[in-house]
Amino acid sequence: MSEPDIGFQAGFGFYLGIVVTGIVAIAGLLADVGTAALLGILPSTVTAVAIVGHIYASRARGLPERIGRSRWRRLGCYAPAAAFTALLFTAEIMPIDDTGRFVILTVVVAVLAGVSGFGLDRMAKNRYVDALTADDPATTWTWQRSGGWTGEPAYTVIMAFMILAGLVSISQGEWYLGPFWVVYGAVMILSRRYGWYELDETDRWNPPTVHVHEAGLVVDRSFWKGFIPWETVDGVRLTDDELVVERRRFGLDSGVFDLRCDRAAIDDADAVVAALERTRRRAEERSMAVGSAD
Repeated sequence: MSEPDIGFQAGFGFYLGIVVTGIVAIAGLLADVGTAALLGILPSTVTAVAIVGHIYASRARGLPERIGRSRWRRLGCYAPAAAFTALLFTAEIMPIDDTGRFVILTVVVAVLAGVSGFGLDRMAKNRYVDALTADDPATTWTWQRSGGWTGEPAYTVIMAFMILAGLVSISQGEWYLGPFWVVYGAVMILSRRYGWYELDETDRWNPPTVHVHEAGLVVDRSFWKGFIPWETVDGVRLTDDELVVERRRFGLDSGVFDLRCDRAAIDDADAVVAALERTRRRAEERSMAVGSAD
């Protein structure tokens, strides 16, 4: 395994800096440390821990790949943010006088930890996918999603959680950020419901691309990459309207998990299907050869 690149080193160091600084900040509030003192301590804490994390990541060969290969390790990136969020529900029983300051600080720390955790998750997964697919792709095509699925349900859930966080803040006596999150979440949900703006997850100006490799398919969305191993692919279908890569997830065969691509967005759909079938057939032959050897 290779040494992590400078981008991952910086991201890992920043993530650790945010998490440790959040712990220090909340501990300072519990110890009744003044705001001025905290503002003097926290920036140096972020910097010092980030440097330590940067150095550690630079010496931990294969660290992004180890994190990226495991779904549970990637979920662990969000554990600090979840812990900080859980503290919001304990504000009233905390031994502090200024619960408003506690709520504001905890919300800020939770958001920063969540954002940095998401960045670490994506960087680790992308580098793991790159390690699996170091060969040149057999073919590449532009992916425009076909069918009726959209990202709206997930978007609505995120906005609902934002409204919930605002309501929790209001219940704790926070009348600044709390109402803002409630109003913001409600406006975003209504804007999707009544079509005030369109959310196109395939982005016609910068659409994802699909790359066919010996290990599987890579869906490259620029800022993150998804990987589909060949052993989860059940078949490839080309119709008049779409190219469908049939796949299994969690041991289940369902059209919900299929990769559906608008045929009109593919320059040469027949050539793409031929390359898919050739590469998939080689993967099956390798798998059978390994099984026979065992």
